[in-house]
Amino acid sequence: MVPLKHDLIHGNRYQIPTRRCLPLGLYQSYVEAAHLDILASNTHMIQGSGIGFSQIEADNSAIGEWIERYAASHQHPKDFIFASETDLRNQGKIFLPVETCIPFIPAQYDSNFPYQTWQKDDVLSWIESKNILNQESVWVPAFTVHLPHNTEWDQKKNFILQTSTGIAAGKNMQDATVGGFLECAERNAFAEFWYRQDHWIKRIPIMNQQDVLTTYRHPKIKQLFDNTRVQIKLFDLSVLSSIETHVVVLFFPYKGQLFQSMGCASRFMKEDSIIKACLEAYQGVEYAIGLSQKPEDWIQNMPEFENINSFDKHFAFYNRFPQWRKKSPILQAALSPESYFPDQEIGSNKIHSWDEVNQLNIGQILVVPISTEDVQSQGFEVVRVIVPNWNLLTGVHSQPFLKYLKAQSSENLFLSYPHPFP
Repeated sequence: MVPLKHDLIHGNRYQIPTRRCLPLGLYQSYVEAAHLDILASNTHMIQGSGIGFSQIEADNSAIGEWIERYAASHQHPKDFIFASETDLRNQGKIFLPVETCIPFIPAQYDSNFPYQTWQKDDVLSWIESKNILNQESVWVPAFTVHLPHNTEWDQKKNFILQTSTGIAAGKNMQDATVGGFLECAERNAFAEFWYRQDHWIKRIPIMNQQDVLTTYRHPKIKQLFDNTRVQIKLFDLSVLSSIETHVVVLFFPYKGQLFQSMGCASRFMKEDSIIKACLEAYQGVEYAIGLSQKPEDWIQNMPEFENINSFDKHFAFYNRFPQWRKKSPILQAALSPESYFPDQEIGSNKIHSWDEVNQLNIGQILVVPISTEDVQSQGFEVVRVIVPNWNLLTGVHSQPFLKYLKAQSSENLFLSYPHPFP
């Protein structure tokens, strides 16, 4: 593997020492750069981390994550049109309705809700995307693309909590698009799994380390799972997705406490999905230990858990307050040493390559190129991929994205306790 260029990152780069609980042959890297607002970024500092089976892999992963965030933090009004939906309709432009981009349901809007409701005459900033399923131009609200988005261009209205889902870098547009799409698929499946865990926990295969090692002969799977210093549970979400998706929950000892980490991945091939999900879980070991060093009052065990208002706090919650693991069927299954296989295994038809993506019944896969000139000069392309009507995952526990779960009024979603997704 060729090392990626890192001339763009004028900051610090570190090789992270390997923890004792990680298997031999894994490497980790971390990069950061500050004062990016001087370079017209919408943020001051950006970090990136990565893990791999070689130091080059880990470095490339960290650099790629940094570049994604860097490119997404730039926006310029020359790329926008400013219009209401009525204006766009009158101009004959095809557009993604604002309502489609807002993942909340009406019942969530109360006096304390921090986001505004969209009004049909609101003038917003729009940016052009392409629906890669038919090459059609589709204008999308800019707040769905750039991260962070400057609401000055939207009459200072803020409609959603932004996420990074679908932002991806690659050596060309197709590589970046595939990466962004697979991340959207991963979040879509995980949100369904977590919020309906009481339903799905008895309908999916759950494998302990030994059963994974018996079932799969891939050398990288053996390297990751043949580790007695950790406890790993593999959840196969094949029932929930047309793309292979797996969740790994990993428990490891640290300073007399059992810590947990989690990874999730979607890939076109099952073994690739398992490997990526487990790598992410191992990458979370350092993350979990680092978050445990935060001040005691950084995260609080309060009623309704309104203090859990970032992805960092979501990830740290069950390590700081492990007693709440017993409330989650997923985490209880992860703690059990047993495997579980449903009596009647069901699953959706899978696609196994990007060339088959047209077989999915999803209508639109919208892609917005967001590379900056300096990113392109380093040989990268960065995109934001949007798949309308797929689930996103919130970073604020009190503001779950419920619209595309399409819950029935009598349905009991798992909303009381935070998800542990990093």
